[in-house]
Amino acid sequence: MRRRREAPEDRERRTLIRAIRSLPRDCREVFLLHRFAELSLEQIAEHLGIDQQAVESRLAEALVRLSRAIDEEGGRGAPEGS
Repeated sequence: MRRRREAPEDRERRTLIRAIRSLPRDCREVFLLHRFAELSLEQIAEHLGIDQQAVESRLAEALVRLSRAIDEEGGRGAPEGS
């Protein structure tokens, strides 16, 4: 039986989920609250009991790590010579 080829969107989604799961807990928590729960930085700070600068720092770190993880994963799947 042949395996169905994976759509690029499915691969990208799996890559993103894996990258989010690999974030340090504090960065992941801030990222998820900001991007998916749509809380403001101020609301996240209040919710977590930390200052807004710490929230900004954790979010920035999460974005850098996610970008790197996605870039690295994308490089693995790229055809040779491209």
